[in-house]
Amino acid sequence: MSTTPTRSFTIIFALITLLEMIGDTLHIRWLHYGSKPLIMALLFLYVWQHYRLAGSPHIIRWLMIGMVFALLGDVFLMIREVDLFALGLGSFLIMQLCYCRAFWLLIYRAKQPLRVQTLWKTSVPFLIYDLAFLILLYPVFVNNPSLTPLWWPVVIYVFCLSTMGLLATQVDRFQLHDLLNRGSLVVGALLFILSDSAIAIDKFLHPIPGATWVVMTTYAAAQYLIVVGLVQQTSPA
Repeated sequence: MSTTPTRSFTIIFALITLLEMIGDTLHIRWLHYGSKPLIMALLFLYVWQHYRLAGSPHIIRWLMIGMVFALLGDVFLMIREVDLFALGLGSFLIMQLCYCRAFWLLIYRAKQPLRVQTLWKTSVPFLIYDLAFLILLYPVFVNNPSLTPLWWPVVIYVFCLSTMGLLATQVDRFQLHDLLNRGSLVVGALLFILSDSAIAIDKFLHPIPGATWVVMTTYAAAQYLIVVGLVQQTSPA
């Protein structure tokens, strides 16, 4: 049984994402609330379907735990009537830690040493991003009493986000067998960073025209690539 998503699955996933963005843009609450949780739910069903095929089920378990928290984060952030940003932030932080663990286990399974020099060179762009982004956000959080308590959680979140991206690059270096899938984890992680950056800019710095479409297209694509990439990486060659 192939772990490659069928064309029908991909089309349905894209349509659900499109419906979510339309519902949010046009303020159709039932459409927005009904479709957003389905994004991660559909991916979870895909993982569950292929779980037994995984050569390393413990890696997939970490992925699935992370996906559950991503689903919770989606629900917390889609509710606008009350401010659940902190809960959403915490949920996605746990998701990132779970994804990082899955990436690390993939690297460990490859039995290839992580060279400090290579790791350092690869980490430089992520560190530059972290520092630049936090410098931009710092005045906003310090000068707003309601946001000040969230500053250090945001700092931790940003560094965890970059760590996920960094580990994805290392998984790509030790690509196991799926050359067709090469780079999907890196692209997925980078799209996730882009999506979260757009959320932060739109929420705290400056409104982005069409923010919903920017955030959700990058987010949905990121989750799709990461989830499918991990499943295919852990499947027998």
